[in-house]
Amino acid sequence: MQKRVSVLIAGMLCGTALPTAAMGQVADRSEGATAAEMPGEIIVTAQRRNERLQDVPISVTALDQETLTKSGITSILDLKRVTPGLELPLYGGFLQPSIRGISSAGAGLGDQSNVAVYVDGVYQPSMSGQLIDLPDVQQVEVLKGPQGTLYGQNAAGGAIILTSVEPQFTFGGRMSASYGNYEDKAVHGYVTGPIAGDKVAGLLAASYQDRDGFRRDLVNGGHDGGLESVLLRGRLLFNLTDTLSATVAAYYSHRKDYGIYAGQPVGPGTPLGYALAGAYMLPVPTPRNPREFALSVKPQVDIKSRGVNLRLAWDSDLGTFSTVSAYGKVDVDNVADADYTAVNLGEVAQLRIKNEHFIQELNFASREFGIVSVSAGAFFMALEENYAPNRFDGHFQAFGDPITVGPPIPDPLFSSIQYATNRKRSYAAYAEAALALTDALTLTLGGRYAYETQETSDNYGSGSLEEIPDPRGKVSFDRFTPRATIRYALDGANNVYASYSQGFKSGYVNSGDPFPPPVEDPVKPEKVEAFEIGYKGRPARGVSLNVAAFHYDYRDIQVYTYSPPSEFYQNAAAARIRGVEADVRLDLAQGLTVAAAGSYLDAKYKDFPDARVFVPNPLGFGYDAQSFDASGARMPRAPKFTGNISVNYERESQAGTFGAFALLSYNSGLSYDVRGTVKQPQYATLNGELSFAPRALDGVRFVLWGRNLTDQDYLASVLESQFVLGGSYADPRTYGVRVEFAF
Repeated sequence: MQKRVSVLIAGMLCGTALPTAAMGQVADRSEGATAAEMPGEIIVTAQRRNERLQDVPISVTALDQETLTKSGITSILDLKRVTPGLELPLYGGFLQPSIRGISSAGAGLGDQSNVAVYVDGVYQPSMSGQLIDLPDVQQVEVLKGPQGTLYGQNAAGGAIILTSVEPQFTFGGRMSASYGNYEDKAVHGYVTGPIAGDKVAGLLAASYQDRDGFRRDLVNGGHDGGLESVLLRGRLLFNLTDTLSATVAAYYSHRKDYGIYAGQPVGPGTPLGYALAGAYMLPVPTPRNPREFALSVKPQVDIKSRGVNLRLAWDSDLGTFSTVSAYGKVDVDNVADADYTAVNLGEVAQLRIKNEHFIQELNFASREFGIVSVSAGAFFMALEENYAPNRFDGHFQAFGDPITVGPPIPDPLFSSIQYATNRKRSYAAYAEAALALTDALTLTLGGRYAYETQETSDNYGSGSLEEIPDPRGKVSFDRFTPRATIRYALDGANNVYASYSQGFKSGYVNSGDPFPPPVEDPVKPEKVEAFEIGYKGRPARGVSLNVAAFHYDYRDIQVYTYSPPSEFYQNAAAARIRGVEADVRLDLAQGLTVAAAGSYLDAKYKDFPDARVFVPNPLGFGYDAQSFDASGARMPRAPKFTGNISVNYERESQAGTFGAFALLSYNSGLSYDVRGTVKQPQYATLNGELSFAPRALDGVRFVLWGRNLTDQDYLASVLESQFVLGGSYADPRTYGVRVEFAF
């Protein structure tokens, strides 16, 4: 029955549309306004300047605050439900966004995602630090395709731009309090207003969530420890002159998630822990469904982030000059059971990562000078990331070693303790010019040059010993990434465009080799060459339609293998990615809007003859690392089809405004590794809310909400090794009530 329902959902999505734009694109359909003059246009910064979404020759999903709230989006992990072509898988406690099949696979020290994440103009270089809540985010832009020219070397797949509410000179704010099943208690909100007349304004945002765990602990009883999350963010806006402003911001975030590593074996074959327990005739608790786990340690992901930044903006006769100066720290303290069983076999007893970074960025967006407008900028990042330390405890080396089922956990037979450092210095400069060749035809040409150095040191030992420097010294990578687009305006409301762009992810020097100093060659940079054509417009009153088709040549793909206590990188030779996306929004009647979006993706390796994969041991004892010819295989984290349909209805009455919102999201299924050993079958989730805003209480809204109402079990995180093909599942059905107050 479930399969028939999922197929029906897929067919409905295909018949309605295909992928991605703004779900809330036009807020007002005033009678008498032309399509090109509709108020409520979404303004985006995808090209480093404020522009109408419809005029930007890039595939962009733009989500406003109202859409984020109604869709139940409270953290960055929720964005995939409303953005076809976007996956947000976790590799343990590391976020690895995937856009159109381009995704980071590594979690090594100093490694970064190939999808760039920006918060208020500040690049976020830590994959763990990107796990953030969204209490005061005003708009989210998901840019699809390589953004190497405008957003840097680690935007080969795209970029996620989060923009918070700016401090205002009128008092206002938005707050919400929610309670749901699993004792889910959450408070989010912000308040803003003037501090010193029209010269200084401030904003304070906060987010708090505390909920119980979803999964039953078969070893210790009870459930996993759930989630505890706190975020505080403050901003001060100074109008120094009529043309010069400064914004000072500081933030603190502390997120403890005890469910990410609370997983179980999810692939074929016999995990090594179960095999050894059977050989020693030991009973071992075994999960029977996705809502259970049985581990020898209590898992945790503990992430602390804090930082400060300064943004300056100066409006001149030439254009707007802006700078961003940012300093940030991210501390990670993770504990995980490497074998995903209750057998005392191998544990990541302590994974402490300290990330410290400084970023300086300069940008200029000119006014229009005749037919020309120019954007230009420069970027610098100094980053240091450390294992402090990374400790792996082993309880088994050979047959004859004692095997126990924990707890209590005995003293390990051996401990691998690694102290290491990765230091980066990144430099870049870009320029882009838009030429209005005619009133309707615009040509844009640009490019970016990026240069990076990396230096590592490493030491395995029993204490905090002096690290051994890499004998190669500084290793450098550089690349020029051009971009060219041409856009033709059919009229004021309809555009067609074609684009060519390149992107790259920087190379990598691995510090995870257990035999220091590392001597393997550095991992080559990834390179993406992309072609895209598209249409954006309003073919009729009340109808918004966006369509894009794309083709990528993807080379030197960085592939990662975790073999505790070591980690290995290699480059796949080449892949080909192509697909089509579309979205449609229909304003059917007063208060009734239907939106649909979908993405079809064909992503395959062209040449990858020596892929390193884990396959079940023929004797049933764990997994063996083997070479596999993945040429022609589908790429991981690249579902063939993703889509969503949303319906929003509001009705005014004498008592107040009644509202109903539903969002149905579908995923055709995906694999999590090169060989396709661990697969997630197709699934669909349904989010929704019913609301009432009484006239007697201005600004108040009462909401009954539900997420994953289909109660689907689907994988959120996967870890593969010689011990086990392990993973954990996303949140089950949750529901509750919420009170909102906007003023």
